Amino acid sequence: MKLKKAYTFLYMPEDHGSSRPVRVPRWGILLAGGLLSFVFCLAILFVVGVPSGASWRPGGSPLILENRALNTEIAGLEDQVGELRSEIDVVYRVQNLVATAVNLPTVDAETFAAGVGGRGPMDYANVEVPGLRNDLSPNEVDFAELGLELDLMVRQARIQQQGFQAILDTLSAREVVREHIPSIRPTDIGWLSSRFGFRKDPFTGKQTFHRGIDFSVPTGTPVRVTGDGKVTAVQQQRGLGRVVKIDHGNGVVTVYAHCDKILVEKGTLVARGDIIARSGNTGRSTAPHLHYEIRIGGRPVNPLSYVLDSYASRD
Repeated sequence: MKLKKAYTFLYMPEDHGSSRPVRVPRWGILLAGGLLSFVFCLAILFVVGVPSGASWRPGGSPLILENRALNTEIAGLEDQVGELRSEIDVVYRVQNLVATAVNLPTVDAETFAAGVGGRGPMDYANVEVPGLRNDLSPNEVDFAELGLELDLMVRQARIQQQGFQAILDTLSAREVVREHIPSIRPTDIGWLSSRFGFRKDPFTGKQTFHRGIDFSVPTGTPVRVTGDGKVTAVQQQRGLGRVVKIDHGNGVVTVYAHCDKILVEKGTLVARGDIIARSGNTGRSTAPHLHYEIRIGGRPVNPLSYVLDSYASRD
């Protein structure tokens, strides 16, 4: 059928006015129909959107807007992870410095690199993330890599925590050992009247072995324990008079003899510098003094080798 070049429409008003014909060319009808169809399609696309994203919409499609937000979030997380990585690496170096200072083994770089050995923390740029599908977006891959990096740093933080705890335990144990080692004079005053080793016995005149050292002090002078320990004996002993014995652990025992008064009881825990007795002239003695011994494994040693301080008292 041949299309007409123009169409005539009859306009009839509702108020019973006179009707009149309206002639519309064919191209005008086609143009109006095309414009209406175009506007209708645009309206549908604006409301519904398209699966692949419509960048022509104001601000972009929902997918584009979401990607922009994710990119911003990922950038922020990457900065935070980078700062955390720097801090962990600094703590790792400090940990090894402290371990070296206290003569403990350091954490080798290979073990620290991944917590259990393997690649280091900065190799993730070329890592293929296990289990990732080929159709994942770059944002999803970035999140996965950040997750791996965070998991790595958690393991490294645990290693550092264990390392510092070992250092603290070691220092604490050494502190306990140091406190138990006899290392001060047993009296604040007095002078050394007899040394450790062979000497002429003041009663017989013969050469005998002196198992300790003597401090010439007035009767009643405070006698201080030279290291932390436990009182194991308070007794009257032939030759030594009134005696206090302190067990310092690890086979170390100190003996304080010729005392006038004993101020502690057997089983008492004492700390370095505590007053445990008053000096005297009991037992086999020619004048008031304190006889002091250190025994290691039952064998007497020279106490002067263990006197690190000039005075016994502790503030």
